[in-house]
Amino acid sequence: MDFNRIKIFNIRYEGYADGSIKFFSDLIKELTGYSKEEFGDGTVTWTGIMHPEDMPAAKQAIKSALKGDKTYEREYRITTKSGEIKWILELSQIICDEAGKIQSISGILLDTTYQKTMELEDARCRKLEGKYLNFMLAHEEFGLRVDKIREIIQLMDITAVPNAPEFVKGVINLRGKVIPVVDLGLKLGLPDSKNDHQTCIIITELPGNKGLAGIIADAVSDISYINGTDIDDTVQGNLHAEYIFGMAKTSRGVRILLDIDRTLNPDELTLGDKGSVAALSE
Repeated sequence: MDFNRIKIFNIRYEGYADGSIKFFSDLIKELTGYSKEEFGDGTVTWTGIMHPEDMPAAKQAIKSALKGDKTYEREYRITTKSGEIKWILELSQIICDEAGKIQSISGILLDTTYQKTMELEDARCRKLEGKYLNFMLAHEEFGLRVDKIREIIQLMDITAVPNAPEFVKGVINLRGKVIPVVDLGLKLGLPDSKNDHQTCIIITELPGNKGLAGIIADAVSDISYINGTDIDDTVQGNLHAEYIFGMAKTSRGVRILLDIDRTLNPDELTLGDKGSVAALSE
């Protein structure tokens, strides 16, 4: 564990079998907003402020320690009195009686919030960064991750499929493989575009290895590498946020990065009571 940027409160505590806990420093109030007296008289409990999602792993750490040398290290989140989320690194020792029952647990608490925030931001950036194919729809520039794209072909004859959703233009026969084609602009509610010599079909993979699908693009411009730090993935307020991977800041302005796994949901590519368009490409 890298202790750089960790605020070491060095808050020593002792917990008991009845669930009560005793803190030996007033710094616990700076860390949590609750006083050591509030923890001591049971007004608030440590498990009560632990993040529910982290509880199973925290409990497992104790179980594993009991099978070993009775020491453990665990990291989890707490919610402070003001509602702030903080990350805690706990280093503890279990004291058992002769029968092996837990008598008490003592240890120290460290606030690792800053370091954890940096780690999560670094992971977020590494997930988002990469090569993106840039293409146009209704004068808006979009991006798709290159690793999701199989090939780009010229617009060709598309065979309409009865009872398909409006945004499913039909299917094409690409070297013997039947592939559904989606009018992405229509699905996103964008203005209609006229097909011309730049109009093309981007062949991409459907999520879950469920075959291929094509999306109609007005034009393909280029491929660019986008750093994760230049991508904002907090796009909940956008009209089609469920389809958007993030908004990228580029030299040409803001580019919309599409999450193709959500945009081309195989369950939506249906033929009503006749089955799935996506199944045709498998």
